[in-house]
Amino acid sequence: VDMHDNDLKGSIPSEIGHLFNLTSFVVSFNEITGTFPTEIAMLSNLELLHLHDNRLQGFVPRLTLKGQTKSSFIADCGSPSDFDFPLDCPDCTMCCNSQQECDVTSATKRFGMWAAVLMGSVFGFLCLVVVASWLQKEGLYQCFSSKSDAYDAVGKDSVYCFFLSNSITAWVLAIVVLVAQVICFFQYIDGASLVFDSDKDWVYRYVCPRNSLDCRFTSDVGGFGWVFFAIFLVVHLLSDFVNGLKLIWNAPRYGLSWKTCQCLWGGFCLFSISALALYSSVVYNIAISRSNLELIFNTVILLFVNELDEKMHSCLETISPTWLEMTSDNIKATFSNTNDLVENTGGEEVQDSILDHQRRINELEEEIERITQLGRRLVQRSVAMKISRGGNTKLKKKMAKIVAKQVANRKEIERMNITNQEQGRKVESLESELKHFKAKFQSLS
Repeated sequence: VDMHDNDLKGSIPSEIGHLFNLTSFVVSFNEITGTFPTEIAMLSNLELLHLHDNRLQGFVPRLTLKGQTKSSFIADCGSPSDFDFPLDCPDCTMCCNSQQECDVTSATKRFGMWAAVLMGSVFGFLCLVVVASWLQKEGLYQCFSSKSDAYDAVGKDSVYCFFLSNSITAWVLAIVVLVAQVICFFQYIDGASLVFDSDKDWVYRYVCPRNSLDCRFTSDVGGFGWVFFAIFLVVHLLSDFVNGLKLIWNAPRYGLSWKTCQCLWGGFCLFSISALALYSSVVYNIAISRSNLELIFNTVILLFVNELDEKMHSCLETISPTWLEMTSDNIKATFSNTNDLVENTGGEEVQDSILDHQRRINELEEEIERITQLGRRLVQRSVAMKISRGGNTKLKKKMAKIVAKQVANRKEIERMNITNQEQGRKVESLESELKHFKAKFQSLS
């Protein structure tokens, strides 16, 4: 029975259930109203049932269609609907909405649930990275460990670097931005879900024309668009993924301290928000992009949300540059690599510095001794010349030059002695610091 697009009105009679040999029943594109008769469940030979573009309400009974295709069982069970609730059709192969757009029911997606699974997987993976970093001391540890400090890894132009500070205000700002990004991404993820009885952002991909019993796929997204999509994501997110891993991997070098907790939290946030940005970009483009241009456009918008932390940092740089500079200097001082010299090199660099200072001191002492001996010789020579040639004006002038040079040499000796004393104090300070670092390293071991 094919009566589609005939301007039929009224309701479907319950007697339809007595047509036991009925294989197809097509009444789409009419003005049929009322509810669907439950007797249709008795039609065991039915292969094709098209009910869309009518004004049916209520519930369509469950039935088993033979030889199912995407266009086998179509009804107005999509959103938006002309009624408060769309038609309830649990066995439909395709649902259409009031705008004559359709999509297959097998494409039903609840991306919010999978987002929770993703974040749990990310958390588990990063926990494994932390454990591996604690246990691994050679090989991969030496290859992946970064010589740059934590401030460089988390990003100097991002408010996430505030997680490395000890300022409550900085922490509040970073958490506010983090929460804002999470809320935005989950809004996109929730809007991308395909739930036929709820009005979401999902754009239906099929059109069921009046002149055909088969529905047509309308999406024009091709490989070209997805290639550019992948390039955009790699360029914008890869560095955040790598820096987040580096921050977590190198956190144990600070031992059991608050600095380790700061690095772990900063790395977790940076890596997790990047993973959430990647996931939301993929699912939202699957949901609403129906051309290559739309795919690229939507990707740019989503990546702008991912840069919210950097935009906030730029705003703070304009609004309160003094406070931002003070906070940045505090982070640099706390997480500078020179503070972790012993842990990273085992004291070798400190020892080399001490030996270098010692060599310089020895050279200064030799130079002082040479100048002292030269001064003594000059004094002896001047005395001898004064005795042998007293009264000679020319000799007096020469003696005056020698005495002046002797005075200059004495001043140079005094300057060398002062420099030697300063170098000695620096050596004592370095030796004291080395003992402190060695004691700290032994306590951590």
